[in-house]
Amino acid sequence: MAKLQVKVNNNTSATVTRPFVFCFYVSGHGWGHATRANQIISDILRLPAQHQVYVISNASSFIFQGVTKVGAIYRQASIDAGVVQPLAYTVDRHQTIADLKQFIHRRSDILMDEIAWLKQVKADCVICDAPFLPCAAAAGAGIPAAIASNFTFDEVYSGLCEGDALDDEIKDLVEVVIQDYRNADLLVRLPGAIRIPSFDDAVELVPSTPVIGGPTAAATTTAKGIVNGKTQLPSVSVATVLSNRLSSKIERRIIDVPLVFRKYHKSRKQVLDELGIPSSIYDTHRILLLSFGGQVLGKAEWKQENPLPPNWICIVCGAPDNISLPSGFYRASFDAYVPDLTNAVDVVLGKLGYGTCSECIGHHTPFVYVPRPQFIEEFGLRKLMRDQGSAVELDRHDFEAGKWATAIEKAALLPGSCDDSDRLVGHDGGPIAAKILEQFVVEWNSRKHSTPTTIGLTTTNDLPRPLQPAPLEEQSR
Repeated sequence: MAKLQVKVNNNTSATVTRPFVFCFYVSGHGWGHATRANQIISDILRLPAQHQVYVISNASSFIFQGVTKVGAIYRQASIDAGVVQPLAYTVDRHQTIADLKQFIHRRSDILMDEIAWLKQVKADCVICDAPFLPCAAAAGAGIPAAIASNFTFDEVYSGLCEGDALDDEIKDLVEVVIQDYRNADLLVRLPGAIRIPSFDDAVELVPSTPVIGGPTAAATTTAKGIVNGKTQLPSVSVATVLSNRLSSKIERRIIDVPLVFRKYHKSRKQVLDELGIPSSIYDTHRILLLSFGGQVLGKAEWKQENPLPPNWICIVCGAPDNISLPSGFYRASFDAYVPDLTNAVDVVLGKLGYGTCSECIGHHTPFVYVPRPQFIEEFGLRKLMRDQGSAVELDRHDFEAGKWATAIEKAALLPGSCDDSDRLVGHDGGPIAAKILEQFVVEWNSRKHSTPTTIGLTTTNDLPRPLQPAPLEEQSR
């Protein structure tokens, strides 16, 4: 296991003198934002200072039940434009840009509402995963803003340029998005990242590991990367793009953290028993988890031929009640805790989203994915799965036709995790991110109200040490 530490400066340590009010803005686009935000929120709430956390999203409150039960306060608000996806792996380009244009047209009114609300709740810090407007709202309210994500939507929208007349409009809109993001002074960068233009103006779309040894070296070697081109975590670097806030008193930083993901709670046997799968079946069959939600389960081809390999069964996440499942398919409830399912199965089939990728890696479960080439986040997540997990690509047309067996059987032979102990990513990104965000506010307040001191984010002595991933045999599979 690599020593995932940052060299530290021992001059001072961050002191928390009171509870803070964190306002965590979460995109309504997809469940991945909410699941990882929930993990960080949970870890913020566990800190000794007993901070208060508001979670603001246009996603349903249902997704945030786990954190509202332990003290977070949910507020519904239209805070981002997101991306329009007719299917889990396709993007409606024109409607996505039309929605972004409409959102930016209403930007001034929304911005004023958010500034007023942040002042009303006496917010200390805004965290974004990854709406852009709240970063500007934080600046208007005179408080710090941080981004906690593996991507931001400016790069996603830029990825929709196709060399036609719509490109110029996209580029103009993206510039507004970037300027809002530039009001954040901290980027807590999650594994599987792509370029984040408001912090890093690098040419490469996906962060790459630097080469150790110059041209005069006897043998040039490439360092073993963990994630995001880093050879140790947490890793602090300076942003190459300046802040939009003229009054900002701290250096903009990027901190790469270990894996943030939700961990399973129940044993494999308990999960499968609660699904009503007889032990005589799950003890003699291998199990696939279909995380698309049964979108194509009604297709005619599936009624003629079972898409699964012999001696396999399938658990389906979120299958609509009006769809009749084929023999050997079992319906998971809409409120099922997906990490429990991921830990209980042999292979997961879904899209390359952060939530699915991180939970497959964290639970050592091989992954079969259907590519979604219009969504540029996929480039970083593919690299993450290559470096830290096990993934097999399934062509979209084969997926829709029910031709899954070959990819499933190939994935089932893979280990589900990185086989190089020196490159294993830590599994405690949530607690580390929570402590970083707390120290960020301490540092901001220190530099705002007194003589600047070297604390918080220039050291990591007070951060929890990254944990070595649990051995596979310790997980209740």
